[in-house]
Amino acid sequence: MRKAANGEGTKYRLANGKWRGAIYATLPDGGKKRIYRQFRTRKEADEWLTRIKAEISAGKPVLCSDQPFGEYLEQWYEKFGCVAVRDATRMNYIGYLRHVQRHMIRNVKLKHLTAEDLQDFVSYLQKCGHLDTPEQSLSSKTIRNILNMVHKALNHAVGRQLIYHNAADYVQLPKVITPEIRVLTEPEIGRFVAAMKGDSLQIALVLMLFCGLRLGEACALTHDDVRCDDGIHYLSITKSLNRVTNFEAKVGEPKTVLRVQATKTSKGKRQVPLLPEVAEKVLAHMSWQQKQAGQSYGLYEENPYLVSNELGRFLDPGTVRKKLKVVAESIGITDFHPHCLRHTYASQAVKCGVPLPYLSDILGHESTAFTAKVYVSLDLEGRAKAQSAMAEFVKKSFNNI
Repeated sequence: MRKAANGEGTKYRLANGKWRGAIYATLPDGGKKRIYRQFRTRKEADEWLTRIKAEISAGKPVLCSDQPFGEYLEQWYEKFGCVAVRDATRMNYIGYLRHVQRHMIRNVKLKHLTAEDLQDFVSYLQKCGHLDTPEQSLSSKTIRNILNMVHKALNHAVGRQLIYHNAADYVQLPKVITPEIRVLTEPEIGRFVAAMKGDSLQIALVLMLFCGLRLGEACALTHDDVRCDDGIHYLSITKSLNRVTNFEAKVGEPKTVLRVQATKTSKGKRQVPLLPEVAEKVLAHMSWQQKQAGQSYGLYEENPYLVSNELGRFLDPGTVRKKLKVVAESIGITDFHPHCLRHTYASQAVKCGVPLPYLSDILGHESTAFTAKVYVSLDLEGRAKAQSAMAEFVKKSFNNI
């Protein structure tokens, strides 16, 4: 194979299976710079090289931005990054930008930014990246989220020809270790249900523990979301109640607001059938609320929230979270988080033999594979039964030894 001529460019396959295109171009100051990009296929690398060579032949200068990286990120966020994203994502991006602005990487010119610079930034985040307590490290998950935002912003810079390759393509990120999932035992479930009996927020426990809802989803449900078709009662899940940054806040106004938003993904919009016993509890709660409305002199919400205050209006999920935690601690559950109610529902469903595709739909997961990965591993009893199906085979095999 002949060696590529100077200025012709080259392409080669990387160890990860992707392709890299590379070419030397003349800089405005007369120097040479090797520019390169990574692609999924050889064809994409070919197309890029052809376009770059055409631009160089036409006398188009190599565009390299002198803008500091931190400044570029801020501008990217304002013009592009915060467009068509959820408020929660915007909130996260603002926090990630603060991490960048605290590190010297913010002053590196965009055209000089390297994978080594970003790797140093990752090391910093691993050692002392916490915003509130600088001596603490950030979690691997948060570090990955920050670099994902950086990668997205640098890809945009490549697309605008401010730079010719994305340095974030080559950064090694820390491995995310999935924390152990906390599932309530049957005795704990019994104690929890008994402790919440008669409480106005008992309905939150019912919706999360026996329907598998997220806290925000449970807090966003109204009477109109409880439906019945062909004798089957179900919940129509289309939204979630969350506390988010108030981006339009004026001086003196609160920095955060409660906002009912569409579910995070299309899979989050779903119908959750209610077991007869659960439907009975939900309908009894709705009946109780209607009695409350009749005594409110017309002040009660017309379409009340199931998890509500004394006038049928929504409650801050944080308030519900605190209440459930207090009750949990009172019955000896010291490591409680509301999401463990959803985990408990899912793990019990797996034990009871609910088919994974149905369970995945009920939970609003993106894929059945994710549901299986998270919850099948928790079902030790189910795995033991599956293993016992091999007993006869093992016995016969040992008899022949």
